[in-house]
Amino acid sequence: MQTDGDHLAPIEAAIEDEGLIFSRDDDDDALRITFKSEGDRYFVVGYRDDPNFVMIGSGWALPQEIELQRASHAANSLNVRKKFVKSAIWEEERDALFTVELCVTDAEEIRPHFGRLLDALRDTAVEFFSELREGGSGE
Repeated sequence: MQTDGDHLAPIEAAIEDEGLIFSRDDDDDALRITFKSEGDRYFVVGYRDDPNFVMIGSGWALPQEIELQRASHAANSLNVRKKFVKSAIWEEERDALFTVELCVTDAEEIRPHFGRLLDALRDTAVEFFSELREGGSGE
């Protein structure tokens, strides 16, 4: 377990493996990577005091015409069906968040699966907004 260095370096390598460009915004508590893939913004977060935790995610603003209850229902529906991805609605900011949260011995474990995790995040966001557009939130 790496506790004093940059335990997200393998994630940077995985992002580069995908042909993507990233930026860093670390602080005293967390290591943060942001990048774009297929025009969408993604983030990776790791905490200095918990180098085994890695979160990969994306956040999307909810259009004003979408009711928060409907969005929450769609997110919960996805949580039941989808592998890897947790969907949540941040009501105060009117954002939909899609995250993969992992506990690993070393972030290098994520590298061979990074593309699959990105696909899962992308597919979940597409399915979420499709469900909202089609009114298929189960209400």
